Amino acid sequence: MNVQYLSNEKGERTGVYISLKDWEDIQKRLGETDFWDELPDHVKDGIDRAQKQAMAGQTKPHDEVMAKYSKYL
Repeated sequence: MNVQYLSNEKGERTGVYISLKDWEDIQKRLGETDFWDELPDHVKDGIDRAQKQAMAGQTKPHDEVMAKYSKYL
């Protein structure tokens, strides 16, 4: 990868230039990263439970939750 740095009038690096091909390669690799696979099972289970509860209408409005729990903040 050929990297070229951009500098301001003080000589401080302010940016970087890479080829379009290198940029597309980086974007492709970033797009392939799926954080879900890196989550612990108990976190995935909690997210699944929360999604099922939301789909079943088992949620409470934000202001109701804040009124009940604001004393703990």
